[in-house]
Amino acid sequence: MRQLTVLHLRFHGVGFETYGEVLQSLGDITPAVQALPPDGALADITGAIGYFKADPAELADRIQTRIAATFGLTVSVGGGPNRMVATIALGTVPAGQVLIVPADQDAVTDFLDGQPVTALPGIGPALAAKFHRYGVHTIHALRLLPPATVQRIAGRSTGLLLARRATGHDPRTITPAGPPATITAKRAFDHDVLDPAEAQRTLLALAVELGARLRHDHQVTRQLELQITYADRTRTTRTRTLTEPTGQTTALQETLYAMFAALRLERARIRALTARAGGLGSAGDVYVQLTLDKSTEDARRLQPAVDKANRRFGQHAVRPGSLSSPQPERRPSHPRL
Repeated sequence: MRQLTVLHLRFHGVGFETYGEVLQSLGDITPAVQALPPDGALADITGAIGYFKADPAELADRIQTRIAATFGLTVSVGGGPNRMVATIALGTVPAGQVLIVPADQDAVTDFLDGQPVTALPGIGPALAAKFHRYGVHTIHALRLLPPATVQRIAGRSTGLLLARRATGHDPRTITPAGPPATITAKRAFDHDVLDPAEAQRTLLALAVELGARLRHDHQVTRQLELQITYADRTRTTRTRTLTEPTGQTTALQETLYAMFAALRLERARIRALTARAGGLGSAGDVYVQLTLDKSTEDARRLQPAVDKANRRFGQHAVRPGSLSSPQPERRPSHPRL
């Protein structure tokens, strides 16, 4: 087995804008960096090992130090002779730690044998349940099975692939690629926002902006990300894959509301809200599923007219009523004398 060349990195708490900058920083170590959004990357460090005269663990430490000093981020690292082993190694380490599996067949076998069978790529919940029924709970147990038995359980092509992966074989290469195209909308506040109603109005504004930009570009999104920045500059990021691709403001609004509500933020001091539409595709390639919900269908029919009016009379000519003017300050009521 060839010398270790692959690192799988996870950047904890990285933001939308910072993610691209982090990947550029990795380019100073190796040009072979493949983005795994929203917070990961693969790096082929074959050339870097000789160039820096450092072993993989030293290079991992160099990367952690650089990212921490430049961006204030914690980086977890898994390393191995291929991307599969590196990814499985990453899954076993706590935040900020490093695990390097030596590029030796015995070392790789010993490492993989101790992992659950679900750690192998290609084994989802349904297939894992089938293996469990046969008493196969670890990669070690899978590796000891005859290939014909694995194929009988998992199917011919999948079984052959899994039997090879159980020995540490993974021919996949690192394909240099930056983060995919996205559309981002952000609102920063000049004060700490504690009122959920104000946060919700801001989420609506983000949905309106994202929807308008998607439709203008004749695109749809398959994934939404929401980032909340707090007064102390810490961040929370959540990602959700949509049930169907969309460019409709209403669908984006409902998804952002649900993501925010799921965080159950109480008395959190919010300084900025950012929404990102990813997984972009052409709107012409998407089939729109009709619904039985009248309000949803009405919104879909109304949206082209709203877009047309905004193009003609200005970006904010037509928008939801709650965004048309600042909300009046609430004053305590007093009984009449």
